[in-house]
Amino acid sequence: TRADLPLGYSLHDSSEWWGWNQEEKSQYWLLLLVVAVIFVLCAILFESLLQPLAVISAIPIAFIGLFLTFAVFKINFDQGGYAAMILLCGLTVNAALYIINDYNNLRKRHKGQTNLTIFLKAFNHKIIPILLTTLSTILGLLPFLLAGKNEGFWFSLAAGASGGLLFSLLAVLLWLPLILLKEKR
Repeated sequence: TRADLPLGYSLHDSSEWWGWNQEEKSQYWLLLLVVAVIFVLCAILFESLLQPLAVISAIPIAFIGLFLTFAVFKINFDQGGYAAMILLCGLTVNAALYIINDYNNLRKRHKGQTNLTIFLKAFNHKIIPILLTTLSTILGLLPFLLAGKNEGFWFSLAAGASGGLLFSLLAVLLWLPLILLKEKR
């Protein structure tokens, strides 16, 4: 208890909010703001309200990879993990935007072909830049991973972003085609 502590010492519980103070809830509202801005910009770009949902639905899949990385390797989730969440939002959306934008452009040019054929063309055109972006980001973060847990912020940023980027590839390779190529009845 506080009465047992020597004069000048204090005691506080930092177990809640992954060690963050409860007053610092603004970072989660900022994450929701990022998602809202992504939705609005994608809706304008695609002239659709459904395709931006396909883009945004890839973000939680990347977050699954981030949280699994922290859980499996027993890494503390701190500000580096939160920064990795922001980074993943941008990179996952970027990968989905490449494919969907090319898919829409090809659909306008090749009206007689099936949606699957057009999607595969768009996918084949854009998968190499997506893989190169993902690989170069993971390799760029590798020195922070090799430095170990002593690096604090940078280690958790690198670990979370790397795990999330690997899962974002699953989102682009598996989830995006399932959402976009759903048959209309």
